[in-house]
Amino acid sequence: MTTERILPAVALPIPARSAPGGGDARADVPARGASARTAASAHAATARKDAWLTTPARAGMLLGASAAIYAVALAGVAGLQAQSDADLVARHQPYVEALARARAANDALAAALDRTDAGLQAIGTSYAGTGEAVTAYEARLDALAALVADVQGSAAALPTRISLPKVTVTSSGSRPPSTSITTGASGVP
Repeated sequence: MTTERILPAVALPIPARSAPGGGDARADVPARGASARTAASAHAATARKDAWLTTPARAGMLLGASAAIYAVALAGVAGLQAQSDADLVARHQPYVEALARARAANDALAAALDRTDAGLQAIGTSYAGTGEAVTAYEARLDALAALVADVQGSAAALPTRISLPKVTVTSSGSRPPSTSITTGASGVP
């Protein structure tokens, strides 16, 4: 793609021409009062204009104008980029909010798992203590069972019926009461 540019015309001073008779063409123009002054001031204005619009001045103006156009274009591109970034952020905002909600739910779940783990640790400690207590109760029950077995053995060795001696009490004077005892347990009457 080519861009054609039209450059401004460069005004150069017109060189003096020779008149047909060999003299200066400007010399042929009669100097007439006001018109000569007008021509002189026009010539001075042209000289000042020519001096002011020299090639370096024009190059500076072109450089300044192109820099201004570039700055405006750059500002426009920056504005478009900012708008595009804002649109992108607006499009991604629901996803960011969903991600924040998922992260909060994940944190709540992690906290619940930590509480559950602490509860399970407490239950495990309690279970271990209960196991030790059950072992101690089993030992005591075993001792009680051995005692019951001893008692049952002693009770089995006893006769099914025991006859108690008869006691008679008399109240006569100072003599001790007389008693007679018979037992069948020793086999002696």
